[in-house]
Amino acid sequence: MENKVAKFSAGCPQIGLVGAFPHGDNSYSTSNSLKWAPCDLDFPKETKGSITVPIYCATLEVPLDYTSLDSERTIQLQLLKVNATKEPFKGSVIFNPGGPGNSGVEEVALKGHTYRDVFGGQFDVIGFDPRGTGRTIPFVCDLGKDSKTSKSLSHRGNSTILPQDDAWSILQSRAWSDGGWFADACYESQKDTGRFLSTAFVARDMLRIVDSLDEDGKLRFWGRSYSTTLGQTFAAMFPDRIDRMLLDSVQIPEDYHSGQWLTSTSGTQASLLNFFSECVNAGPSLCPIANFSGPETTPEDLMDAIAEVFQELRDQPIYLPDSYVSPLPQPWWRLGKRPLLSELKYSILVFLYQPAQFPALSMIISQALARDWTGLTTPRPKVPAPEKWSKGANAFHGIGCADSSFRAKSPNDMYSLVQAELAYSTFADAFMPQVWPCYQWRFQAAEQFQKVFENINTSYPIMFVNGAHDPITPLSGAWKAATAFYGSRLLVHNGHGHGVMNHPSECTIKAIGEYFANGTLPEQGMVCQPDMTGYELLKSADANDVGGDVETRSVRKTSLMEEVYAHARTPSDSGVFGD
Repeated sequence: MENKVAKFSAGCPQIGLVGAFPHGDNSYSTSNSLKWAPCDLDFPKETKGSITVPIYCATLEVPLDYTSLDSERTIQLQLLKVNATKEPFKGSVIFNPGGPGNSGVEEVALKGHTYRDVFGGQFDVIGFDPRGTGRTIPFVCDLGKDSKTSKSLSHRGNSTILPQDDAWSILQSRAWSDGGWFADACYESQKDTGRFLSTAFVARDMLRIVDSLDEDGKLRFWGRSYSTTLGQTFAAMFPDRIDRMLLDSVQIPEDYHSGQWLTSTSGTQASLLNFFSECVNAGPSLCPIANFSGPETTPEDLMDAIAEVFQELRDQPIYLPDSYVSPLPQPWWRLGKRPLLSELKYSILVFLYQPAQFPALSMIISQALARDWTGLTTPRPKVPAPEKWSKGANAFHGIGCADSSFRAKSPNDMYSLVQAELAYSTFADAFMPQVWPCYQWRFQAAEQFQKVFENINTSYPIMFVNGAHDPITPLSGAWKAATAFYGSRLLVHNGHGHGVMNHPSECTIKAIGEYFANGTLPEQGMVCQPDMTGYELLKSADANDVGGDVETRSVRKTSLMEEVYAHARTPSDSGVFGD
């Protein structure tokens, strides 16, 4: 049964504000009101067992193609809601976890109550599966049997320049061929709907959701990672429809829409140095490599040591066996040898995402420093993949590549881009192959957002928040993005990882809660410290494992967020770009 606060929300006044709607979507209508009911979704068993609060579901019919509204083709958006628990009810907040490709339905089912508590209990929290993800025209490519998946720059505080793999040779020798094969397979599998997954279309879907809530016609949104681009795109398209918008771990939207992704890993080496600092400060009892060069080991010593390993692998390459199956999300390489250096650096990048992964990161680096490649080069036994809610296995490319405006006819067309990427970041060789197939993509999104992000005056200022040690959305990008929106503020979260909830800070959580509840923006230059170091967080989790993940146990217990749960354990997932 819906609670009293949910019933109260149905009586909220309706205020429609009409903005400029390009491509014919020029009506504000709430005729398609949502009909919420207790959820009966076929979540995997593990997901069902982790849901701890009542959840409610609804579907919303939207056009398949917003550029052809006369067409009768439609799709159903799956929505999931966690109800507010306190009055007065202040509306609904849409949460999206990013990716592109992560499921908002599953995220809110598992963690919606956590976000609700961050907001003080007065907001419903709604998740939805954007096009290509979850069960919303899921983007999955039939790769046959030839796939092998399982599922000169100085950096802040460190003078070491980490060696890079020979990305240009890798692109010429096999990545161009593999990327073309993957792009062709995706086209053949998804040619009926693959054009209709763009971020601009998802922004229009969000507007339809807002209009169907029968509230005030304004968007309240928390977007993380790629979803910060979704949020910024919505704000640029519909600036007068913003009530609250929190953008957490921020992409530069032009970098994404161009398809270049130049800045993504520009902070990865600095994030690695911060991990080494955490490790050394924690000591060898918690981080075994802390005394790698003796009791006086410094973070810079560890950086120099891993740089030496990278250089050896560059000078004398070791190749992964044909039977190697990456445990990380790299869906498009075909069978055949690949250099170990890129895989090692990619593993380090992914394990920098959150303090909960510090033990795994320490182990990988320890093995690398010992030149022990057994774990990476030994064929792994085949293990059945766990059941997943999202059927969009290739949504990252289905969405990101269709949005990209860059295309190439040969590897030579990419030479300058590859050199630019390598110049931006010492970890570009680890990340940029993920987006290489986009440059041969055979879909062009039905609507690509190509306007300049500048001088945007939203109906309420946007709040940006970004980690100071984020490995995939650097703080510099958040500052750049914030300049496009009048009145916006950026809160610096001085924790480690990608997504501010991964390294809890009462200060950060309180600021987010006050923004949604009262519209209070953080002071200019505000910096929030985490409540404990990353290794203290892990130690606390080991000593006080009472269930729940970092986010669930890192929110305030009251609407004023007077205290933060101090315990944590390893979150269950980490995406390429989303978590």
